[in-house]
Amino acid sequence: MIVTFEGGEGTGKTTCASLLCTHLEETGRAWVLLREPGGSTLSEEIRTLFLERDMGPMVELLLVLASRRQNIDQIVRPALDAGKIVVIDRFVDSTIVYQCLVGGLPVEEARSVMDLTGTWVEPDLTFVLDADPALTLERAGAATRFERRDVAYHERVRRAFLDLAVDRRHRVLDASRDLEEVAADMVALFEEAAAARVSGHRGV
Repeated sequence: MIVTFEGGEGTGKTTCASLLCTHLEETGRAWVLLREPGGSTLSEEIRTLFLERDMGPMVELLLVLASRRQNIDQIVRPALDAGKIVVIDRFVDSTIVYQCLVGGLPVEEARSVMDLTGTWVEPDLTFVLDADPALTLERAGAATRFERRDVAYHERVRRAFLDLAVDRRHRVLDASRDLEEVAADMVALFEEAAAARVSGHRGV
């Protein structure tokens, strides 16, 4: 099972992904956690370039997909084969949002590249953390080139994630609430989806 966390900067994706892993540990499930870009040693090196160097959306896409392909081969597939739950902080939805819906690349073109490189992998469950960028940017600070962009950019990102979150696998969470509330809803929705998979009625 692949569970992904998506949303704009500062919405709490990394924190919620870690909290889900804590829940998995407490309930006796094997798991692996990674972020995108990042994860494997090579992917972490790509992450540094991606977050700090200015580049066009196609170069962003190719770097992200290089990182993802390495992770799929080195981390994701072995984990799934071993029966582990794979938790990912940003994944395919972020590619569509940042490089296509906001960055300007045609979605069909990006999907074609992902299909060609084996990097379009459909998650089983995706949490989209949503909140006003005026709030989330205060949380995030301005550490990367994305976080340093103006509020109008981040509002476009927010709208794009919400527009994209229409498949059965998507669960939108109001990330403006207290973390405890967000985490409780996240765990409940995860357990609902996991139970549906076990019963043979795929809920995502």
